[in-house]
Amino acid sequence: MARYEVQRPYTAARDGLRFGPWVEGDQVELDGADAAWIERDSPGVLGEVKPAKSERQKPAGADRQHRGGANRSG
Repeated sequence: MARYEVQRPYTAARDGLRFGPWVEGDQVELDGADAAWIERDSPGVLGEVKPAKSERQKPAGADRQHRGGANRSG
């Protein structure tokens, strides 16, 4: 699921699901299918939120193998 910022007031219902009421600046989490439907219903209402720098995954080091972990032998 991705996080989106609402760009203008919006409310809708589809297949028993209710979206909103949302106002400008609200942040919502939606799966890709719901976000695509909302964008078809009202183009430009959603803007994707980029994760804050602290929320981003740290890049893997040169040696990506976990040190000290158990082997996968089973």
